Amino acid sequence: MIPYSIIGSRIKEYFSEIGMSQQEAASVLGVQQAAVSNQLNGRPFGKNSAAKWNKAFGFRKIWLMTGEGPMFDTQAHEVREYYLEDHPELNHENDIPVIPARLFRAPEIDIYEYVSQSPAVEKLPPVPHFQKHDMFATCPGDAMAPRIKRGYLMALRRVPKDTVIINGDIYAVDTKSSGMFVRRIISNESSLTCVSENPETFPTFEIENDDVITIFRVVGILINM
Repeated sequence: MIPYSIIGSRIKEYFSEIGMSQQEAASVLGVQQAAVSNQLNGRPFGKNSAAKWNKAFGFRKIWLMTGEGPMFDTQAHEVREYYLEDHPELNHENDIPVIPARLFRAPEIDIYEYVSQSPAVEKLPPVPHFQKHDMFATCPGDAMAPRIKRGYLMALRRVPKDTVIINGDIYAVDTKSSGMFVRRIISNESSLTCVSENPETFPTFEIENDDVITIFRVVGILINM
């Protein structure tokens, strides 16, 4: 059994990566911040608390209680949602590009570089509510429905190709062979396993690491555009 302090440290690292404070985590869980702090600093997880953290963030219950196996369920935490029309105060001075849906099926193009240099693409202000993001993208299909549907705008944070993939999180992966995909990603030694929310319609597939151009993590979705 892994010491509970190590489990807490790994959760702290995850919260830091997604930009979530202990106070925000406590709000999601419906508990006091002190309770979250206790868990992150070595207090053992019981069945009830493990079930609550599993439902809120996607951490596997057995991992929370023992440290054994993967940290996350394949169905990990939901991305944050934001109703842009409710926030007219957003600052347009630092607008960022929007990847149009048509570019998702464009192979051999570095979409990040192409959109960054194009004066013709739509731009929108970044959303302070989300973790830092570099681009938006218009979702081209319903592979990630019901969480992310066709036409939703996804806030994307570009990550290095050699980054540590948070298994089970939703990423947009730009490839040389087939363009861009939005899927839950499970990282393997030489490939990425891409899993949809509705696998009966969109089967799981593999992308070789050498085929990857750019990886973006979906850090939020904009609704009612």
